[in-house]
Amino acid sequence: MDPLICVLGLLALVVESIRCQGVYAPPTVRIIHSGHACNVEEERHTERVYTIREGETLELTCLVTGHPRPQIRWTKTAGSVSDRFQDSSVFNETLHITKILRTQGGRYYCKAENGLGSPAIKSIRVDVYYLDDPVVTVHQSIGEAKEQFYYERTVFLRCVANSNPPVRYSWHRGREVLTQGSDKGVEIYEPFFAQVQGETKILKLKNLRPQDYANYSCIASVRNVCGIPDRSVIFKLTNKTASPSIKLLVEDPIVVNPGQTVSLVCITTGGEPPPVLTWVSANDSLPQRSMVKGGTLTLPAISSDEAGVYSCVASNNVGNPAKKSTTIVVRALKKGRFWITPDPYHNDDNIQIGREVKISCQVEATPPEELTFSWLKNGRALRSSERMVITQTDTDISPGTTNLDIIDLKFTDFGTYTCVAALKGGGIPEISIDVNISSTTDPPTVEPVQTEMRQGLGRPVVMTCRVLRAHPSRVLRFEWLLSNRLLHAGAFDAQRDDTEYTIRSLNRDGWGEYTCNVINEAGAGRCTFHVTGKAYAPEFYYDTYSPVMQNRPRVYDFKLQWTQMNPNAVDRIVAYRLGIRQMGQQRWWEQEIPVDGSINKGQLMTHNLTELIKPESYEVRLTPITRFGEGDSTVRIITYSAPINPHLREFHCSFEEEPICMFTQDKNDDFDWTRHSAATRDTKYTPNTGPSADRSGSKQGFYMYIETSRPRKEGDQARLVSPFFNIAPKNPYSITNPPTYCFGFFYHMYGKHIGTLNAFLKQKGQMTSDSPVWSLSGNQGERWKQAKVSVHPTASFQVVLEGIRGLGIEGDIAIDDVTLEEGECRGPLPDRNSTAPSHTVHIWLLCVTLVTTLLEGQR
Repeated sequence: MDPLICVLGLLALVVESIRCQGVYAPPTVRIIHSGHACNVEEERHTERVYTIREGETLELTCLVTGHPRPQIRWTKTAGSVSDRFQDSSVFNETLHITKILRTQGGRYYCKAENGLGSPAIKSIRVDVYYLDDPVVTVHQSIGEAKEQFYYERTVFLRCVANSNPPVRYSWHRGREVLTQGSDKGVEIYEPFFAQVQGETKILKLKNLRPQDYANYSCIASVRNVCGIPDRSVIFKLTNKTASPSIKLLVEDPIVVNPGQTVSLVCITTGGEPPPVLTWVSANDSLPQRSMVKGGTLTLPAISSDEAGVYSCVASNNVGNPAKKSTTIVVRALKKGRFWITPDPYHNDDNIQIGREVKISCQVEATPPEELTFSWLKNGRALRSSERMVITQTDTDISPGTTNLDIIDLKFTDFGTYTCVAALKGGGIPEISIDVNISSTTDPPTVEPVQTEMRQGLGRPVVMTCRVLRAHPSRVLRFEWLLSNRLLHAGAFDAQRDDTEYTIRSLNRDGWGEYTCNVINEAGAGRCTFHVTGKAYAPEFYYDTYSPVMQNRPRVYDFKLQWTQMNPNAVDRIVAYRLGIRQMGQQRWWEQEIPVDGSINKGQLMTHNLTELIKPESYEVRLTPITRFGEGDSTVRIITYSAPINPHLREFHCSFEEEPICMFTQDKNDDFDWTRHSAATRDTKYTPNTGPSADRSGSKQGFYMYIETSRPRKEGDQARLVSPFFNIAPKNPYSITNPPTYCFGFFYHMYGKHIGTLNAFLKQKGQMTSDSPVWSLSGNQGERWKQAKVSVHPTASFQVVLEGIRGLGIEGDIAIDDVTLEEGECRGPLPDRNSTAPSHTVHIWLLCVTLVTTLLEGQR
């Protein structure tokens, strides 16, 4: 290696880096807080927790840097559109929520992006503290003691309050503080599933005594956290304390017509303290227009949607609430349907004289037991007779159905029959369904109704028109026409259900619209064939690797690729007409692309588009041309996008830039890989693990590593996922010989608690394989080593690097210089710790020293 070339090359890179950094900068972000925080806990390895009291004002400000000025967005989750805040809550970079509610606690994200690198995201967890008034509920158990003539009654007082953080309870009787053991007749204990150790919210009074009738107070406390004061409630226990009982002064069910006003009355018949009455419906919420006054629920102008079960609930916190229900039924008739047997609309068997015909009529009714039917013929009432039998099915078996059987159909039976449905209670309009019985014939039904036939000149064309249904069928005839010119006509063969017309050798005069009419006395059925030599449309091939290519600073090229749909269906395609126009403009530029020889099915064709202006998009139209003329066109949009990665043959990532070559963190793992350099990494906490420099030996160089200090635990996984790499097979429809790529990277696995480093291949449309293509575990010494493995993808793919935490904190695994090359791996290259010629080492140290000096001079 020539030392002068190394020095000049590195010097140019440093100067260019310094020049660019003065103009653009990717975004950075941090969150600061103001307002009424109770506490802000800065946890080193997990997250920041901001504690605030319910009803106070939350104010978080997102401080950003970067050029161009980054755009800022606050979200409640990691970017979900549904959780974005209303504009009224966000003022510039500040998120402002007045009178915060408990439901608004959670993790808040600030995201900044300016188009350079990955967006910068910071988060803070907001914990909302509150304490509601406690509620005391009373339950009692009554049991008869054996061989005794008295009742034993035990009473439980249960105190519950919603809170954050968890609440503690204390009990008082009058002014006396009750504690466990202070009174033999009293027990204070925790429930079986206690939220917090020491929680004492249940007070048990054993074998109720006269002195137990008193005022009991429950005090709920969160120990003045966030300045939240204690809350208390008093319950008076007397010898009259009893659970509620109620009575409904209505029938069940209540059947009404729509538009009526319905009142439901509920009264209390017992309970001390006096119960509180509420009304609920089976839909959980009462209708909007409903009115509740005391124990009376009024539903004005009721509708069918408001029918259902309504319940009166009485509660006084003693025992279980009392509940009584009634059902409101709103009369209704819904649209009915009919059917005829035999069915003249779906069967070849038509209604004929002398046959039996059944007309069935079905209607949905509420309530079904009130439904009645009547029949009319031509508007006059119809009574059941020997030849016309009217039956109504048992409502318990098949409600809402009536049948009219016409025995031995006669000519005089043709006409309009009407099924009339009504409700006995009245007040609901009747429903009428008309059925027409007539001696109609059925014109032929044929297929295909319309089809296109593409064919080359000189080839035969066979057109077939098939009869599906016709009545009468014995008098069918056919005629074939081209435009309006009769070609052939005749009677149908009784042994066949189709007719054919053949063009032995298609010529230019044979292009056009052919019609086959199949005719009986009821009318004609028509098959239409459009015979053409028009070529099918081409199909653009989108899965092309790196279709956008850099050319000159102001223009770019695009490799357009396509296949031809059914190329042999018509005459040989001699050329394609290419049209292109810039998006938003009217003018098209057109040119012809000649085609040499025949095109095979699936053959990939290519044409380079040049002189496209960056960063404009273009609309491209491609039309095949044959002896017939132009075929069907296809259109696509070409959009300029600067390439993210270099060509696959040259892919190399050393993690020196913040976007880290478009690698991403797996969202389903336990923690993330960290980008760092040895110059900025703090190794005081875990000094005996991780690299002291990047793979090149530079302390300013960057690499990726997993931080295994707390709160990480054994077995935690961190996965780093590469961008997608496309493969472009010669045959776009299948990959018979998958290409081979060499995946390589350098790893550093130093520390007595090193876990495992795995490499996986993940193909597009597939889950990541359970088996890694490369794996290594345990301490490998304080040096960088190289790994290489050959992979054989059959579709676009990604590579995944997974670090697994070992037994303890001295287990940091690092990776650097990830490469992907075409072809089989040729064996690991020597790393910087292996034996190499001494002059190469000296040149390398000279280059590193020069770069370090230049960078420090710029500072």
